[in-house]
Amino acid sequence: MTTLNDGLNRIRDLVNDDIYKFQAGTGTDAVTLDDTELETPDSNTLTTPSIQKADKALQITSTINAVTGEGSAYSEMEIQMNSGTDKLSRVVNTPVTKAANEEYNYINNYFFKGTE
Repeated sequence: MTTLNDGLNRIRDLVNDDIYKFQAGTGTDAVTLDDTELETPDSNTLTTPSIQKADKALQITSTINAVTGEGSAYSEMEIQMNSGTDKLSRVVNTPVTKAANEEYNYINNYFFKGTE
């Protein structure tokens, strides 16, 4: 079976329509496929991401603004779906302590690919 380009773009649209929020945290546990939450979420970072659609692709940009989280050592982030009940992705990175007036951007790229 081959998933056609129209089908891949439909999958992209379904994922796009379900994206709800971005959130960051300070946990350091490694990511697993069964993750359902951030280890240590920071509720101040719960924001709506910006989404750009392209052919068979999504780019999701999430921002922690300059006045949020000063002194926090952010090391994890997630993209939430369906009013936050489901998670699309979780990333764990080296902790970075946020200084005053710094803005952090997380950019997630998703590519939907079929096989022939």
